[in-house]
Amino acid sequence: MNTYKNFLRGLVHVKNSRVGPLFIIAIIVLAFSQTAYAEGSVGASAIDAATNQLNGYDIAVKKLLYAIAAIISLVGAFNVYFKMQNGDQDVKKTIMLTLGGCVALVALAQALPKFFS
Repeated sequence: MNTYKNFLRGLVHVKNSRVGPLFIIAIIVLAFSQTAYAEGSVGASAIDAATNQLNGYDIAVKKLLYAIAAIISLVGAFNVYFKMQNGDQDVKKTIMLTLGGCVALVALAQALPKFFS
């Protein structure tokens, strides 16, 4: 009982000093940080589960990107054909944009699995 009274007296002295409030805040922050650290393992397992689920999607996304590149190339080919028939001056620009889009999508489809492995 005597040690409990001494602890309370010491706490009152700490509270009334200049460093006291900072000391009390440091103890509170330490207590909350331990709780947050204990909850961190739950977050890590959730991130691992999400990573494993994303790894299953890479083949489907790769095929989707190839399909989008094929559609862009078909639309671009028709666009270039119609511009050539009409005598437009920006045929080279249209060809370069179509090729650039297709190459970018194919390169992205090839590099995508590297980001998730």
